[in-house]
Amino acid sequence: MTALQLPTVFRRPDEGEALWVLGGLYTYRAVPKETGAYLLVEVEGPAGLATPTHVHDAEEEGFYVVSGTVRIAVGDRTVDASAGSFVMVPRGTPHAFVLASPDAKLLLLITPGSQHEQLFRAIGGPAPRREVPAAPGGPIDLPALAAVAAANGTTLVGPPPSDRPRA
Repeated sequence: MTALQLPTVFRRPDEGEALWVLGGLYTYRAVPKETGAYLLVEVEGPAGLATPTHVHDAEEEGFYVVSGTVRIAVGDRTVDASAGSFVMVPRGTPHAFVLASPDAKLLLLITPGSQHEQLFRAIGGPAPRREVPAAPGGPIDLPALAAVAAANGTTLVGPPPSDRPRA
């Protein structure tokens, strides 16, 4: 049996495919064809950037807060995760996040990751500049987003967590 031969990957801060996704800058730091096992994505955006609550059919998702505060909802629990915090969400578990501070930066570790790699490309587009895009004009088309998400193994099940502080 031959072991899977993977390339060595080294990316500088200004390297990696960058996408504008729903008002955020998503930068691929590592993709499944390079790692053989996961997708690593850096997420930056304005305070309030959020995902609808959703469930993955076949992927686990880890959240590592690089800077600032990110509100992460998992099932019935919501936490304000500060820099250095990590949250792991198993497949089949409802979850969402909102960037809760203007300096929030998040790393998503998704395994196996190939469905999300395609999902982010399908709902976003190439970033012409490595900067957070202007806010989207108008509301997000949730039925269209739900259809694209479903085609990539993700089911939308509710709204994002509130971007207001918890009581």
